[in-house]
Amino acid sequence: MSDRNFYNRSIDLKRLFRQFKKRIWIVVAATVLGAIVGLVAYIAYSNIMNGNTVYRIRNDYYIYFDYEAFPNGPDFFNAFTWDGILRDDPVVNKAMEMAPGVTKQQILDSVTGEILGDYRILTVVVTGTDKELIQNISDAYKVALPAFADVLPQIASIDLWTDADMEVYDKYTREPNAAFLGGLIGLLVSLFAVLFYGIFDDGIYSERDWTMNYPDIPYLGKRDTDEYRANRSHLLKYDGNYIELSSDQLRYDLDEFDRMRAVDGVIILLRGGKDTVDKMDKVVYTLKKQDVNVVGVME
Repeated sequence: MSDRNFYNRSIDLKRLFRQFKKRIWIVVAATVLGAIVGLVAYIAYSNIMNGNTVYRIRNDYYIYFDYEAFPNGPDFFNAFTWDGILRDDPVVNKAMEMAPGVTKQQILDSVTGEILGDYRILTVVVTGTDKELIQNISDAYKVALPAFADVLPQIASIDLWTDADMEVYDKYTREPNAAFLGGLIGLLVSLFAVLFYGIFDDGIYSERDWTMNYPDIPYLGKRDTDEYRANRSHLLKYDGNYIELSSDQLRYDLDEFDRMRAVDGVIILLRGGKDTVDKMDKVVYTLKKQDVNVVGVME
C-alpha cells in the first residue's frame, strides 16, 4: 500500500515533464485566449479614446540663427522652448489673424512643437478631428511662424522646409503589442497554474512515483523494452503464467478472482498520469485482500 510520502520528495524532472506534456494544451489555449482578450480590449479602448477620426499635419521649418550677432544663439532654444513659443501670444495672435474664425483655445489644443535631432529644424504638428480646422491652423502657421523671426534678434529667419499633406493619425495603434502582452500574461498565469496544480497532483507518472508508494511491488519497466525483459527474467518466472490487469479493468467478479489466484501472479498495467495513488490503492488493496499475488507493475 502507499506509504503516503507522496508530497515529501525532491524534484523529479521526469515527472514534471510528463505532467507538463499532459497539460500543455492548457498553456497553449490560455496563451491564445490571453492574446485575443488583450487585442479585443485594446481595440475597444482605442475606439473609446479616439472617438472620431484624428487628422494630423506635420510641417518642418528651418531656423536660421544670426551667428554673427549671437554666436550662442541656439543655446537659448530647445524643444521645450519652441513648444512654448508656438503657443505664445505673438505666434498665436498672428495665426488667428491669418485664420479668421479660429479661436485661441482651438490653436492651443491643436498645435505642438518637436525638435527631433537637428536644433535648426522645428517640426510643427497640428492635430485634431476637424479636417478644415486643422488645415486652416497649419496654413496660418506658415505665415505666423516666419513672422516671429522679426521678434527675436537671435534668429535671422524661419523658412518652411517641408510642406506635408494631411494624414490620418491614430496614436492608439499598438494592437500587436496588446496581443503580445495579453498572450504573455496568459502564458505566465497558465504556467503557474499548471505547476501549482502539479504539486497536488497524485497521479503516478514515473517509476519513482510507483516505488515511493508501493515499494513492495517491483516496477518492471515499459512493455517490450530491454528493461522490462531483464527485470521480468530476474524477478519473475520469465515463462510464467501471468495476467495483466489495469486499474480500469478491475471488476468484483468471483470467477475473475479465482482465475487470478490460479495463475503465477498479476502484473498491473500502469497508465502513466491517468492512474492516481488513490485509485491504485484500491486496486492493490482489493487484489491482496483476495489473496491475488501481485508480482509487479509495468507501463
